[in-house]
Amino acid sequence: MKKFSILTTFVTFLALILGNLVVATDSGDACGTTWPVCNGKIFPDITDYHVIIEYSHRLMVPLLIMLTGLNAVGAIYKYRKNKSVFILAILSLALLVFQSIVGGLNVLLGTPPGFTTFDVTFSQLLLIVLVLLSYSLHEKKIELNRTSWASVSMSYRAFLIGYIAYIAQVILGAFFKHSRASNVMMDIPAMEYLITSESVANAVYSLHWVATFVVIVAAIWFVIYASRFKYHIALSWAYLISLLLNAVVGFIIVVTGNVVLASSMHMLISTVTMVIGACILGGYWFKLQKKTMKA
Repeated sequence: MKKFSILTTFVTFLALILGNLVVATDSGDACGTTWPVCNGKIFPDITDYHVIIEYSHRLMVPLLIMLTGLNAVGAIYKYRKNKSVFILAILSLALLVFQSIVGGLNVLLGTPPGFTTFDVTFSQLLLIVLVLLSYSLHEKKIELNRTSWASVSMSYRAFLIGYIAYIAQVILGAFFKHSRASNVMMDIPAMEYLITSESVANAVYSLHWVATFVVIVAAIWFVIYASRFKYHIALSWAYLISLLLNAVVGFIIVVTGNVVLASSMHMLISTVTMVIGACILGGYWFKLQKKTMKA
């Protein structure tokens, strides 16, 4: 069951990468509103790379729905006495339903400005939940003495605050892009705008970078403690490096005018960072435990 759960998480990750590529290349309308087929055809014209990207994403969705459903049902059946597994499995199904509805509406409404933010939010939350569900299926635990447990718990609480800030930052960044606030700030023309005020666009952008600073400081603090107590050292460094790379790519987007390559890289790194953070939390919540005192 654990291997199947990891497979489901991996397929979800690929679906998100394809979805990010759809947004980054402005391919969301390439297949029209005839969902799930493309422009009314099962085998559409593939001479346009926008069609290839969008239709590949559409074909990935049924596979994702099937795997997520089987993963949740299997986890509940096999681990029905485990409360954490049950809650995460039900939550994965709920998020899948919401994400599917939002994705379908996004297509039917012709990708209105700002609406894709909901798609990004639910898809990222689904990925986090699936990673945590995979970790909740771990049966082997690592026991820590009371002193180590107290110190490690303190560092993970700080990490959790930073990770929540990171999730908020990603959602805010998605809104900044999909509302066309980024176009307003960088004087790039667009067909439709949700935000037209330059002052509002600058405010959203400033909040995004304030959140970036908070997240990076929390990540540095976590690296120090992870290295000290020798838990999740590799993941803590990977998390920090991916955050720094994300900040650099974000700066490049502003300087270059939000080009397709830089925007695609930004979304890819953001998704990888989200997975790394979820792995850190999953390892702490489901693999570590305080050593019980024997009488």
